[in-house]
Parts: sequence; C-alpha cells; structure tokens
Amino acid sequence: MSRFSSTAGLTRIELLVLAGVLMVLAAGALGPGWAYFEQSRINRGVESARTLNTLLNQYATDNNGVYPIGESTPDAGKSEGIALNLLQNSYTPDASIFAVGSTVPYRGKASDYSDIAAANISWDFTAGATATTGLTQAAPDLLPTVYGTGETVLYPTTPGTGLDLPLTGHGPFGMKGIVVAYKGNNAVFIQGTPSGTTVECRGFISKDFRVPGPYTQIRP
Repeated sequence: MSRFSSTAGLTRIELLVLAGVLMVLAAGALGPGWAYFEQSRINRGVESARTLNTLLNQYATDNNGVYPIGESTPDAGKSEGIALNLLQNSYTPDASIFAVGSTVPYRGKASDYSDIAAANISWDFTAGATATTGLTQAAPDLLPTVYGTGETVLYPTTPGTGLDLPLTGHGPFGMKGIVVAYKGNNAVFIQGTPSGTTVECRGFISKDFRVPGPYTQIRP
C-alpha cells in the first residue's frame, strides 16, 4: 500500500482537497448567516434608540418639558445617570435597551438598578448648554438626542453646516457606523463611509439643521 494512502481508501492529497472544499462550502454558508446576525444587531439598535427617544420625551412631558440629565442619581450628567432616571422612575423596566452591539448587557441584581455601570451603556445623549442643564422639548426635531457612544460630537454653531461624524471605531458597531435617533423620533443606522484616510457617518447632523444652540454631549 502506498505511504500516501489513508485507512479510508483516500490519499492524503485527496483528503486535503476534500477538506479545502468543505472549508469553502462552510465559508459560503456562514457568510449570509453572519450578515443576517449583524443586520439583526443593527435593527435592534435602531429600535432601542427609537424606544429611548420616546421614553425621553415622556419623561420631559412629566417634568416641565426638560429631558433627564441623571438628576438625583450618583451619575448626574452621565449616560448611566439617565438610564437610572428612566429605570427608577418606571419609564421602562427593561435595562437591556441600554446595551446594543458589542456593549455588555446589564445583568445586575440590585432591585433599583443602582449597579448598572458605564460598561452596560451603548448611548450618548444631547443636553443643553451643559451636561446638567437638560435638553428641552423646544429643541429642533433634527437634533440628535440619542446616539451610539464612543465618538466625539461637535454640534454645529452655524446654521446649515451640518456634521459628518468621523468614526474612531470605539462605538458599539465599530467602524460599521452609528445608530442615532433625532428629537423628531426618526431613528436610523448611518453606515460608515470611507473618506480619504478616515471613515465618517455622513449627514449625522443634516445641513437642514437651522437652529443651532449650545448643546452638550452626555457620555457614560
């Protein structure tokens, strides 16, 4: 018997070829599956942003038109403070909406959610002039109110300039893009587009945004 024969009657070369074919077939099967999984994560992120946007507005309606800023929490002016406001005041019982993409979901045990941490938050929020003044219901509909964390947003101060947001890859969807919800309750995933040596989310703030103001980013 040839030294290249296997006990199954196939030569080692034939076995290697067979293994290669199986690997190609497996890759072909996994590709669409992975794309579906990734799209599902993005879709969940968009729905979570839209839900959060609605909750923020409900909170403002009950609190003199002012959005939550984490007031009366250990993390006032931070994203986890806003999450605590919404959870502890029964605007949502679902802490999972604060984690999408690569963010670690909250699995704490505290009945008041006081053990939710920055690591469990996928979102940045927009405030007024400072992180403790609060956005109001008078803000324009094209203003982003909820968006994936990890990037630095420089709100435009000149009407009509808009903002194409550069990506660093630190957000819950990396360089793929960013989920954003606007005050008008439109929530979208903006795909990252290569631009020279950078990747940016074009139209993150529309050039139709005509009412710039002193807005501030609230982060985890």
